[in-house]
Amino acid sequence: MIVIRKCNNNIIFAEDRGRQVIALGKGLGFNRRSGDEVDMRFVEKVFVPQESVQLNYISEILADLPYEYVILASKIVDMGKARLGQALNQSIVIALADHLTFAIKRYNEHLDIQMPLVWDIKHIYPLEFAVGKEALDIIRKETGIVFPLAEAAAITLHFINAESEFADMPNTIKMANIIQKSVGIVESYYKTMFDENTFDFSGFVTLLRNMVLRFMYPRKEKQVEEDTVLYELLHKRYSYALACAEKVAVFIESEQGWQLTRNDVSFLTLYIDRITVHNGSDKEIIGE
Repeated sequence: MIVIRKCNNNIIFAEDRGRQVIALGKGLGFNRRSGDEVDMRFVEKVFVPQESVQLNYISEILADLPYEYVILASKIVDMGKARLGQALNQSIVIALADHLTFAIKRYNEHLDIQMPLVWDIKHIYPLEFAVGKEALDIIRKETGIVFPLAEAAAITLHFINAESEFADMPNTIKMANIIQKSVGIVESYYKTMFDENTFDFSGFVTLLRNMVLRFMYPRKEKQVEEDTVLYELLHKRYSYALACAEKVAVFIESEQGWQLTRNDVSFLTLYIDRITVHNGSDKEIIGE
């Protein structure tokens, strides 16, 4: 591994087997110049940035980040990879270190951490949220800081963003809002609160999430024929659930301009009927 340039005494850019990498280690960059061999005894972490990310841009961010928070972020990311069982965008280390720097600064200044999407994130991304909660344990052990649960949700967003080549933070937050409001429409329509820990509720949230993803990141796919027979059958047998599903469809179209297909409405109807029956709310009451 050869030094390309030093970011600071603890972080360097290097060439390793023909690729550019970022190497971290206490004192790793001390007294090192371009072309020097890297002393591997001091290397604690190495990661490869995406090709689309400019090293100059990364160096500007890293130069302002405390080294201990970069290492802390790296430990959290390693844990997340193991728990989620999948590769993550390498830039999460830098993004998370940047986040932790400001989160800890806010904590030390006794500023409240506001995260209104805790419920949404917990139910839409349960695996990632579990990682966020475990990250709080790592932070507590490493720094002594005890963050509120809202911080776990904030960390979760970084993992969600790093899981997909398409995902981005604004769309992740938008998705959470759409799903939360859609669930609220159904609960208001049936005048009940659902048990959020049931398999059926989880399936309903997953269905909504997949629908939203399809609109956010459209791909060219074979056109699926509308199942009018199923829709008519549902209209006869599950008219109240169907009417509720259509309310959700109207909300999504008015909020985002996305038009759900008849098949989408049919699937929503089936899930709404299932969660309301199991929730004891399958009464023929219902909204205007």
